[in-house]
Amino acid sequence: MNSNNNKIVGPMVAVATPFKDDFSVDYKAFESNLNFMINRGLTNGNSTLLIGGAGGEHPALNVDERIELMKIAVDTADNQVPILTSIQHTDWREINRMASAASDAGIYGCQLGPTYYYMPTNNDVIELFKGVSSESDVNLMIYHTWWDGFIMNFDLLDQLVEMPNVISIKWSHEDIQLFKQGLERYSKQVSMIDNSGNHILSNIYGASGFITHLSSFWPEYPRSIWDSMIDKNYEKTKNLLSGFKSDWMKWVGKVVQETGGEGPFIKVAMELVGLKAGPPRPPSKTPSKELINELDEILNKHNVPRHK
Repeated sequence: MNSNNNKIVGPMVAVATPFKDDFSVDYKAFESNLNFMINRGLTNGNSTLLIGGAGGEHPALNVDERIELMKIAVDTADNQVPILTSIQHTDWREINRMASAASDAGIYGCQLGPTYYYMPTNNDVIELFKGVSSESDVNLMIYHTWWDGFIMNFDLLDQLVEMPNVISIKWSHEDIQLFKQGLERYSKQVSMIDNSGNHILSNIYGASGFITHLSSFWPEYPRSIWDSMIDKNYEKTKNLLSGFKSDWMKWVGKVVQETGGEGPFIKVAMELVGLKAGPPRPPSKTPSKELINELDEILNKHNVPRHK
């Protein structure tokens, strides 16, 4: 049985992958953006950085680019904050290649979910995790991507969390009762990271952190949400969430009507505060000028710091 992992705690930042105008990866900007977050207080014991995930546009990256991002992230963080990365792919060989590269680079943990496109079975998922565990010593974070159509039941998860490499679950569920039951069932074995936006509920039921995009451009805000939950000051948490987070989510809802992916909305915010993020890779696109101006007003309303 795995012991609960105390390094995967607090806001887990879905780190954006910056691109240049020609859509090549801007590795220099990536390093600078990581330093921005670390210098603003994201460190061991209060945060983790998830690079090359959906927020980092991994479906639009090739494997060589993803491996290069791993190396730069580990070198830049220099053990100041845990670095995790996605190794999701449709090709098991590429998954194993990225797992081995992550281990060589010193990545703390790898996010892995069921393969997509072809609907897997429970046995397929078990074999995938066994295969990765046999090829590499990397820590694994189970990613429950139920919106792709495959629901991980507790029988499957019971078997996965017993694997020595598995230390965390990035957890959400379409059924709120099963969401709560999953937190209660596994939070004493592995770190549970809320991927549903149910900050207070997940914290009450045992989550050790939550996914966020916001630290990419305002690191102090998710930290303050986390700190309020550590203190069990849920009234303060509610007030914080009903402020910027509420306006942000309404704005994001408009962006995703214009274009898909997570890059478009994260990168606009980063650029507006003075960070280099560049455009998303096609077919995703930068949101309209009207939506950019709307977010600029939201940032001003909530006194979001601008980066000098």
